[in-house]
Amino acid sequence: MFIEHIIYSAALAILVGMVFYKYTGRDSSWIIILFALVPDLDMIANPALRSLGIRLLLDGSSIHHGTFHNVAIMVLFGIALAFLLHPFGIRFFDSFFFAIIGFGAHLFEDALVYSYGYRFLWPFSSKILGIGLLPDIMNEEYYIRDFFQLVNTEVFLLGLALLLIAIIIRTWYERSSSWVRWYMPDSVYRKFFSEKTPQS
Repeated sequence: MFIEHIIYSAALAILVGMVFYKYTGRDSSWIIILFALVPDLDMIANPALRSLGIRLLLDGSSIHHGTFHNVAIMVLFGIALAFLLHPFGIRFFDSFFFAIIGFGAHLFEDALVYSYGYRFLWPFSSKILGIGLLPDIMNEEYYIRDFFQLVNTEVFLLGLALLLIAIIIRTWYERSSSWVRWYMPDSVYRKFFSEKTPQS
């Protein structure tokens, strides 16, 4: 669900960023989009560590897909990111807050889609949980990428609708599209979105 996670987290980032900016004057909600992909790093962690001759165990078993899909790893990665981004001028609370939301969004999206998901509440509970709003998708093995072999059509179209709604809400609320500046480098924003003044 790589593309789907990006779309859902972008919709969430737009809305959370809108509220956060209203109260703080800051918006680093791009971290939500970036961090929504972190739980799936467990797919590359084990092969990468094995190639280095390292076998890392978590809760008695080697890392596999699903190992990072829990609240304990979410908090650890959130703290690590907060320390990493602090020297770049992003406040510790901001980066931790947005990282937790991004990571948590990934977990919540997986729980919504899969009826038999992951151990989301580990270390508090080892029970495998899932809500499974899509009846044909038990777990990741049954997830069918039927839209150009990239995404599941139902999940993708719902995500696009949510993203469009988030864009409309934020643009309407802020009365402009200037909020996109938070999601791209300043040079790109100035080139494509800033007001062009007529030359005299």
